Order: sequence, then structure tokens, then C-alpha cells
Amino acid sequence: MLQSYFFDSATNHPDSSALWVDRRFYSYREMEARAHRVSAGLAALSQRGSTGRCLLFAHRSVAAYAGLLGILDAGMAYVPLNPKMPAARVASIIKRSGAQVMLVDRRCSASLNDVLSLLDERPRIFLLDEDGGASSLPFADPALSQLPTAPYVRHHGSVHNLAYILFTSGSTGEPKGVPITHSNADAYVKGQLQLVDKVRNARYVALCELSFDPSVHDLFVCWANGGCLYVPETGDPVYNAGFIQAHQITHWNSVPSVAALMQQMRKLTPGAFPSLLVSMFGGEPLPRSLALGWTRAAPNSRLLHMYGPTEATIASTCFEVTAGFLDDPQHATMPLGRGLPGVELMIVDAELQPVAKGQTGELLIGGPQIAGGYLSTDEPSNLRFIARTFPGSSAHRWYRSCDVVRETTRHGIEFQGRLDTQIKIRGNRLELEEVEHVVRASSHASMCAVVPWPFDEAGQAVGLVAFVANPQVDIPLVLRACRQRLPVYAMPQQIVVIDAFPLTVNGKVDRKALASRLRQ
Repeated sequence: MLQSYFFDSATNHPDSSALWVDRRFYSYREMEARAHRVSAGLAALSQRGSTGRCLLFAHRSVAAYAGLLGILDAGMAYVPLNPKMPAARVASIIKRSGAQVMLVDRRCSASLNDVLSLLDERPRIFLLDEDGGASSLPFADPALSQLPTAPYVRHHGSVHNLAYILFTSGSTGEPKGVPITHSNADAYVKGQLQLVDKVRNARYVALCELSFDPSVHDLFVCWANGGCLYVPETGDPVYNAGFIQAHQITHWNSVPSVAALMQQMRKLTPGAFPSLLVSMFGGEPLPRSLALGWTRAAPNSRLLHMYGPTEATIASTCFEVTAGFLDDPQHATMPLGRGLPGVELMIVDAELQPVAKGQTGELLIGGPQIAGGYLSTDEPSNLRFIARTFPGSSAHRWYRSCDVVRETTRHGIEFQGRLDTQIKIRGNRLELEEVEHVVRASSHASMCAVVPWPFDEAGQAVGLVAFVANPQVDIPLVLRACRQRLPVYAMPQQIVVIDAFPLTVNGKVDRKALASRLRQ
């Protein structure tokens, strides 16, 4: 079970620091006690008819991490809610999650009513106290009872039970849930323990929000190694640079965009981060110029470029960046590399037949990390999970990544593009159709299309532009609707009104032609 990595370390060295948050340390013993109080209350609650899913609306607090551990220890799956998201999006995730219980910390309780006002049916809501317990929120519903106080009993669940559910951008206009089992997550953590040696007094930094799956790596790979997880108050690049130095961080994990901001702020000076021993980047391409800057700033660190969709549990491949590789200026971005332990990869053509080595095709990912499908059984993207056997492979289930790749002898898998309209902005997955749903509904345009623009040096989108065919469109109204429904990274930076849309020979909107207008 995923939480066992924490509790095993708590048994082996209870007085070691497990967490640094809100400017103080918490030992494994303290966090274990807090988690047990939450677990006991939830377990008693579940005997009264609650489902096996629990919403977690908590942000960078000791309550957030104790609550997460308590949810897992009670045999439930946690569903993290990001307070930085618009209330409408948080409400949509609550509706789709099927969860009947929510834990909230004091930091997020202030914005809770904005979310609750958008729900027809509210979950039972409990406030996580500073001491690690939980009490009912008095302003949510006066009829709510206290979270039951009960003696702690260790829960023995199945590895096939859900550990967590994360929501990603959906092409239908609503976020789609990805349920990950304990077995999926355990396979990932075990692979990481083979990839990176254990470090004495390891200090990991938690940069990602709990709703972003690299956070699972930060939590459980750290605790599996008996390390301490350091939670900064902010993601500000200037603050993060000083944070690494002040706390002598040994393990870093982020999207490249975070490091790129640090580079722009001139924080990647030579030898700036000598304490770093392992640096992981994933979620988007890692440019050579950034890799060079990072290796100079962290001269003692291994540099690993990770790749993998949420549906395959955090990461599926790894490429270790070497000085020799960076010496060649032809390598503009880092390759995806080779499969992590236990992961199987296959490159196929449109008929799902393997292509010859060196030929491009769609990347299929197989192995124990693959999710069983999306939370909603009628989600169209469930077709990406396929049952298939290939000669020389043991996997029977595969996830169609829609990533176009090719395999090289020296560097493994190299990314070539996408088969669909999904893009990444600052490491966040985004279906262009999700933005188009909001723009179309608010603009009343007969047609609309969203294109990524502009791009950075690695060819990654850093913004969006929406095109609409409605000369009477109220642009401020459209932008306001986008702010209310979409994450900040999905906000169009510009609305362009055009008379007619260019079409391909198949009658579809020609996005390339629209993008070319922006270059003129």
C-alpha cells in the first residue's frame, strides 16, 4: 500500500524529521499520530455508509499532509483539490469525483463557500484542526456531526484499491478523472528506488501542488528513503533559489518552466546549488540551454529528464543527461530516454503494428503502472486503453499516449510531436477543445478555434490565442468567462475576430494557417 512507505519509515526512525512546513519540523512520530487521528475518524465514518473516496481541499499545511496520509490509512482514495483553480472548476471535480466526504484545512476554508454555492449536493465537510484531528465546519451545514472519534485500527486494504484520483484536462470541456491504484503507485515508487540510490539525510523539496502527480513522487519516494519533505510557501523562482541554499536541498523535482524562470532571474549562477544530488525535470521538453545552466548551478547533481502521462502513473521513461551529450549543440532538447523499471514501451503505426527501429510512430506504454481507465465509463478517451499482445512483450494492456516518437540506439526514445490537439503549458496538460468550449459558449460565435502561441526556444507553447467568427463578440465578457472556468495557464492571452476560418482539404479548421497569421 502506498502509505506503507511512510509508516515503515515511521517505525524504523520515528524521531527523524518527515516534514518541514510553515517554518517548523514534524517528526515521523508526530505525523504518524496526526494521520492516525484522521484515519480513525474516517474509518468510523465509512462504516456509516460513506464511499471510499475523500476530497482533500488543503494547501501547503501540516494538515494537508496528515490528512492525505490519514485518508490512505483509512482505506480511502484521496481526491486533491487545488485552491488556485477557479471555483467552478473545483466544483466540477467535486461533482465528478463521486466523493461524499471532504477534508478542508483552515487555509482553504476561506474560499470554500464560493465552491459550495455551485453545488446542488454537498459532501460532508470536516475541518482539519492544527493538531491533526478534524471537526465539522460550522458554517457549512449546522446539521453536520463531528468527525467520529474512534480508536485507531490499522486498515489492511488491497493493492488493487484506489490510492488517489487526479483530474486532467478533458476534450469534452470538463476535467476527466484518472484513478490510480496502490498497485500502480507502488510499481512507480519501487522503480524509483532502483533508479536513484538512497541518500543519508535526504531533503526533498515539494514544489508541485497535490493535484499534480509529481507530488506523489515527492511525498512517497522521499518517505520511502526516510527523508524530510520541505514545503516552500510559494513557487516564486527567486524564493526557490534561496530555499535550496537555506535548507541544503538534496532532491529537486519540477517542470522545466520553473527552472527557466530561475534562469531568467539570473539565479542559476555557477555553483549556486552544491547541495543538490538529484535533479528531475518532467512534464515538458527540457532545452539544452536550460540543462547546461542547471548543471553549472548544481555541479554535484545527477540530471534526469522524465516523461510520462498521468494515466501511466507519474513517469514512464528517463534520460540521464551527461556532459558529453550537452557538448553537442545539435541536441536542442533532451530525449525521453528508456523505460523505467517494469515499464514496457512499443512504437506502432496507425494500425497498431510495431514500426522498424528508427521509424516514427505512436508510443504505447504498458506495465503495472497503467491505470484501469478513466473515472467516467463513458469518457471517450477510454479508447486509449487497449488490450493487445506483442511479440517479446509481457504486457497485455497498453495506454495509447498519442505522442509521436522514434527510437534511437544511443539515446532511446525521442519526442517528435502529437497526434491530437493536446499541448503542455508550463508542464500542465491542456486539451484545446476544453478552452474552445468556454470561448464558444461565451462568445456565441458560429465557429471558434484556439491555437498555441507564442512558443519558447524548445518549441513549447507559453500562451494561447482564440479565434472567433462573430464581429459583435464581447471580448471582455469572453475573457471573464475564461477566468471563471479555466486555470490561469489555460487563459487565452488574446481574442482575435475573423470573418471566415481557413479549412483543410478534409473540411476541418486549419490551425496551422491560423497560427501563421500570428507570425505575420
